Amino acid sequence: MQHDMSEIMQYIQIAKKKHKEGKLNQANEIYKKLINQKIYTYDLLISYGLFNREINNLILAKNLFFLTIKKYPLVIKPYLLLADLFRSENNINDALKILNDARKIEKFNSDIDYSFSITYKLIKQFKEAISYIDSAINIQPNNNIYKILKADILIESFQNDEAKILLKSLKLQNNSNLYLQSQILTSKIYINQKNLKMAEKILLKLRKLFNSDKFLYLNLSDLYFKNKDLKKGILILKEGVNKFPNFIPIMFNLAIMYRNLGFLDLSIKTHLEILSKDKFNSNSYYELSTMYNFSNHNDLLKTLFSVDIENLSLKDKIYICFSKANVYHSQKDYKKSAHFLTIANEEKLNLQESDLKRKLNTGQFYRNLQLEKIVDFDETTINKQYLFIVGMPRCGSTLLESILSLNNDVKDMGEVLFLEESLKKSDDLLKVKKLYEDEVKLIDSQKKIYTDKNLFNFLYCPIIYRLFPNARIIYCKRNPLDNILSIYRTNFLNQSFSSSLKDITELYLYHLELMDDYKKMFGSIIYLYDHDSVVRNPKKNIQSLINWLEWEWDEKYLSPQISNRSVFTASSAQIRQKINSNSSGYWKKYEDLLKPVRDLIPTCDW
Repeated sequence: MQHDMSEIMQYIQIAKKKHKEGKLNQANEIYKKLINQKIYTYDLLISYGLFNREINNLILAKNLFFLTIKKYPLVIKPYLLLADLFRSENNINDALKILNDARKIEKFNSDIDYSFSITYKLIKQFKEAISYIDSAINIQPNNNIYKILKADILIESFQNDEAKILLKSLKLQNNSNLYLQSQILTSKIYINQKNLKMAEKILLKLRKLFNSDKFLYLNLSDLYFKNKDLKKGILILKEGVNKFPNFIPIMFNLAIMYRNLGFLDLSIKTHLEILSKDKFNSNSYYELSTMYNFSNHNDLLKTLFSVDIENLSLKDKIYICFSKANVYHSQKDYKKSAHFLTIANEEKLNLQESDLKRKLNTGQFYRNLQLEKIVDFDETTINKQYLFIVGMPRCGSTLLESILSLNNDVKDMGEVLFLEESLKKSDDLLKVKKLYEDEVKLIDSQKKIYTDKNLFNFLYCPIIYRLFPNARIIYCKRNPLDNILSIYRTNFLNQSFSSSLKDITELYLYHLELMDDYKKMFGSIIYLYDHDSVVRNPKKNIQSLINWLEWEWDEKYLSPQISNRSVFTASSAQIRQKINSNSSGYWKKYEDLLKPVRDLIPTCDW
């Protein structure tokens, strides 16, 4: 049925109204009928694209914006909308490509500069991000939206003083959305400055002023997460869920906090509730797949297995493939599990290239550093002791830290970045120790012993040896092929080497070489903790560790599952179980997958 232009415009307005009223099916039917008639007006293509973006049908949304560009190549808006979609998938290359296409059309456009700035901020290229937002501000000097973004970039790059000056210069009404954003950014400044109480005060005040803003609950929960105050975080998120029962991000944060505190049943229940509201939520599918086999939810399992991964966004494709791999693993179908693991990790590498080279370069830099010429050995006696747990990810370190945390004198700090960040902040190595200890004090200043479980501190062993004379290093090792497989099976967000079996293996071999050298150099301050030996014979091996630490023996060290500590690692679900050897030798189930790297591993008792 053909329509004249006035009728088409009327239908589009009706569809928009239905959309606004929440009558999504009705709106979709109108849009589809018009599109099927190949009525490609600019308003229809943009409106239907935005509609599909909102309902998370991102592939169709992208296709509609691409079609808009094809039909109206000189209009900038669809380019910006496409860039935004690519960013939401963390597909930075395509986002930059489409923005460069827009730049060819309009050389001086502040909205293009703004979008470029957001994109570079996402990948932490702050110099470029600042350059583009400054360009946008030069074009529109009174645009506070641009200035808010600049302040955000300055805060992320730890230029807190500059950000504070910029935010104070803004004349904003205290009931406006921009005021809300500026205050949230001010709270982030206080977080950067480790003044968490002031940050909390600001956010709680905003929650009263803007009681209909659901994102404030996310900001508060993030603050409590950073402060490892999960009980407080759970309370604020439960309040948020009651107030905004259909806002999935609040529910998701709540599920994660439940898991980290060891409330696995509650975490599973919350994720299941999310899937009842959003049956294709890839994040919840993935989280569930790490701690639940879906045995009582065959409907969800059918949905998961029926998902056509080629119709998903890149991010969703990755999470769904990891989910399928985990479920097939639990069903002992290791061939299918390996198949989906391979797809997931290959797609991750398409998003972000491996960071192997950076890690190797860091290791070599500190390996070659002539520290005795730079640092005076600190012979002073200190009251505090630092236990640095190092090794490869998934080496059994979470179990180890849980064992150590049962000593009442121990503060388990988890995977803190204190040493790495202290080295970045100061060119003077003599100041690094103070910076590190200042960070520790903010966590807890009363304990005698502190565990630092940032595993990649193995890259900095010479620094630990020279700067912390009272420190000890516990080198955690595991069967190499089990370790490599476990890394490959984990969806790490910030360790991109983990998506390549070849790169995992290369880093594994490098860490063996490095730690062998450091064991010879630094002797008894390094203890070799063999995870496989511990799970086979817990008492003998844990006693050996406790003796080395010169602690008094207690049978409680054999029951780390009783620890009520919060766990923020990929092992947060497994660590609630008794010590067991269930995962030992699992590499044999994936022999075909590991065949390309197996021969690279030195011969050992596997």
